[in-house]
Amino acid sequence: MTLLDAHGYEAVFGTPEGDTYRIPLICWREDGDHMYGMVLVKGHLRRTDQLRNFLQYDCRRSACRHEAPPAFDAAAVDGRPDGTHLSALR
Repeated sequence: MTLLDAHGYEAVFGTPEGDTYRIPLICWREDGDHMYGMVLVKGHLRRTDQLRNFLQYDCRRSACRHEAPPAFDAAAVDGRPDGTHLSALR
């Protein structure tokens, strides 16, 4: 298991009403062939793919223009059953 900086990246969640909200990622967790975004929920690090209503990863607009993405394989799968790729990292 390796932890990588996730500065500038967010997890996007949906609401039952169709709205979205974002939580900044604290770090990326690389575990074997999988990469997971980690967020802080009630003082604990949680994998975003295990949280209800998680939709995707995204990059904060202001951070994306000025910084390079983290150094890891962008084609890594985030571990969701449907095999969603980390599209924000391409």
